[in-house]
Amino acid sequence: MSTYFDFPTCFVCRSIELEIVSNDDYGPMTLCGECGYSWIATFEDISPNIIKNIAS
Repeated sequence: MSTYFDFPTCFVCRSIELEIVSNDDYGPMTLCGECGYSWIATFEDISPNIIKNIAS
């Protein structure tokens, strides 16, 4: 039986290299380190495995 890991992925390029950044207008956002696409972070996106950075 196959084992599936449930990692959050980028909606554009499907990379798992994601970061949580803080935006003054929108709050926590998920940023893809591969393609640069960002979106408002959901509860599923925030985990201990994701690097947290503060963007000004």
